[in-house]
Amino acid sequence: MVGNFFTRAQVKITSTVVRWYLERYYGRPDDPGVPARFREPAVVGPFAVSAEALAAGDPRALFRLLVTTAMFQRRQDQQILRILRSTSPERAVALTDAEQLVRAADSCGCSHAVNNERLLSTCDLTKDPQTKRGVCAAAPEIECDMKRHSEWLRRYGHFGKVPTSAALNLRERKVGDLSGLYRSVLSSYRRRLDRAKALEAALSASWRVSSKIACMFLSAVSNPDLAPGMTPWTKGVDWRHFIVIDSNVDLFLKAIGYTGAMFSYEARRKFIQALSAEIDLRVYKRRLHSENPRIVQQAAFAFMSASNRRASPIDCMHQEGVPCRACPQGMRSACGVRPG
Repeated sequence: MVGNFFTRAQVKITSTVVRWYLERYYGRPDDPGVPARFREPAVVGPFAVSAEALAAGDPRALFRLLVTTAMFQRRQDQQILRILRSTSPERAVALTDAEQLVRAADSCGCSHAVNNERLLSTCDLTKDPQTKRGVCAAAPEIECDMKRHSEWLRRYGHFGKVPTSAALNLRERKVGDLSGLYRSVLSSYRRRLDRAKALEAALSASWRVSSKIACMFLSAVSNPDLAPGMTPWTKGVDWRHFIVIDSNVDLFLKAIGYTGAMFSYEARRKFIQALSAEIDLRVYKRRLHSENPRIVQQAAFAFMSASNRRASPIDCMHQEGVPCRACPQGMRSACGVRPG
């Protein structure tokens, strides 16, 4: 064990996977879950935001991106992408317009939607198992928008609370919008890491916005290597803090023999950061920062995501013959799509 975090073998396997990712996926249209994918109507349908709006930090574009990333909870990416593409433009606007969401909550007359705390603690939005309609035992007589959102999003019944909760969360912080939240955090904290932690905590106060989802959004708007030219929140924030840990990343950690606490987001984050510090990304691509944990994590995610790799024609699993023999043994044994 090196530095009480990792072994040399773990660094070697991870370095090989990072090289595989940078050669095959990085900067290409099939790279799963990166900001460039959220610009493409062919990928996310009417939830797409323009590169110009993202680069400028347009609050409406940022909120749409936040709601869209929140969809990627405990389901395969390809399933979520199909839901996003099949949503009508009118519904996409209703789900991602923060001002409209707040007005609807204020006007529906429901005591469980007066603020984010009530929404999180007393609203019991769900879906009828037979009809799939949005229902709520706390206020069954009220036809609130969240019941419709529950149906439109085609996720868990309570998932219909996500857009409204995110909008109410911002209002109650008295920051105006997501751009205002960023400015407020920069003025309230001096250290870059403290700012990063404050942003993650603020977003995670919304319904179903976990550290994973918060970091997915925050890395999209701050990590200069993940979305070159489109990161309005890079300045003043420790973007290396934002690492997206999902089931595929967990599979990779297990495959390389990680023995830390799987239930602790912080433990896994620190392990990936420690691995990243040992991998100089500029060896593979000169324009990258030498140390970027989010890129290392993205490599692990892409490598272990069987559904995304099957959907990508550029993946090595679709090559003629069996290219696996060309992979180093450690990488081959960790691969989530290897034959057999």
